[in-house]
Amino acid sequence: MSLRRALAALPDDLAMRTTVRSVVAYLQAHPGERFDAPKISRATGSSAQGVETVLCALATGYVVDCDGDPRHSTCTFSPDAVLDLEVRRYLRGTGRDDTRLHRGIDRFRGRYGPGA
Repeated sequence: MSLRRALAALPDDLAMRTTVRSVVAYLQAHPGERFDAPKISRATGSSAQGVETVLCALATGYVVDCDGDPRHSTCTFSPDAVLDLEVRRYLRGTGRDDTRLHRGIDRFRGRYGPGA
């Protein structure tokens, strides 16, 4: 059971990273609750297909427990101490690259103006 290994199977593009972060944040906020892909999609505003892809990877990595195929059944996120730590570390670590990028953009605009 490893969040890192489960997420390594997913494509590494901006849309998927955003969906993964939203889904993992939802799971952390609702441990022990039953959920399905449409519920998470509505709650996070992420695409249904993206949420299904993430849930399939998390179910394959034993991060979530599902009653069959995660696309068509309900699942539960019941983290143990190690998984809870890994989820908190993941959520704390994501977004740093974007923040640094935006700081660089703001610094560039400050030097050369917004039209540069």
